[in-house]
Amino acid sequence: MTVFIEAEWRSPLLFSREQIAATDKAVLLARTRRGELVRLFPGIYTESNLWMSLDQDAQYRLRIEAVALAIDRDIVVSHESAACLWRLPHVDAWPTRVHILEREGGAGRVNSKLVRHPVGVPRHLLRLDGIRVTDLARTAMDVAATNPFMEGVTTLDAALRRTFHPIPGVPRTLLTREHLLLEVPRIPLTHGQAKARRAAEFADGRADRPGESISRVSMSIAGVPAPQLQVELQGASGRWYVVDFWWPQFAHIGEFDGRFKYTDPEFLRGRSPERALLDEKAREDDLRAAGRGMSRWTWEVALSPKRLRQLLNAAGVR
Repeated sequence: MTVFIEAEWRSPLLFSREQIAATDKAVLLARTRRGELVRLFPGIYTESNLWMSLDQDAQYRLRIEAVALAIDRDIVVSHESAACLWRLPHVDAWPTRVHILEREGGAGRVNSKLVRHPVGVPRHLLRLDGIRVTDLARTAMDVAATNPFMEGVTTLDAALRRTFHPIPGVPRTLLTREHLLLEVPRIPLTHGQAKARRAAEFADGRADRPGESISRVSMSIAGVPAPQLQVELQGASGRWYVVDFWWPQFAHIGEFDGRFKYTDPEFLRGRSPERALLDEKAREDDLRAAGRGMSRWTWEVALSPKRLRQLLNAAGVR
């Protein structure tokens, strides 16, 4: 029969073994066709209602857990899959495949559900959600080596930020740029070594959110002067505020105005979205009254070097 399995990480998954009777398999397939079940991996299903209740990060973690449950050994998760378990951000949608490490010299295989990297298994591993993963430095640099520069920088910025801003439920790791650069010789020249090095040299843990990391990359591509990050400035009222970007030579402030500001409980701190919006307006007025300019932009502008350059050039940042 098909049963619910409560794994170590306590995620409810439907587990179908090869010995299930043909009639039971038929019922399973019928429920999948009707949209009642989602197939995560051969033999592993979950209820559609549960799946749809999860955000994209949690959906991918559940897919990783399904692979760990299905494969009959203690796998090592890597690359984007490890990044998701580390709760690192991802610019694009998470992949549908799960990345795992295999013994060195083996055959690397890719199918619709799994990517096997035959590069060997490192000695230093951690467990997150009950699954073995590569450490934070290796995880972030693997992502940087195999993804576009913007994705790599976003991951590395967040990894560096963890040193001073750990998150609950994830091991605290003291990580510096030097730790990241130590990973470079391990990456083959033909597998993104130069790209990973460039991303590590550009990375800055002061970037507070993915939107700020993306903005930094777009500024660099567009030739906008590099700003200072997370600077404390005093408003006309005497109050102090931390701003995302600061160009002292232009007396200009830049703020990434992502939707999270009005939905994220960490930012809201018990306020309603309406109250947070009013507070942001008062904050901007106070900073402007002290003789500074300010530009705000959204996710769509942050992703476009041309649009971000036009916005900042019009404000005198050039």
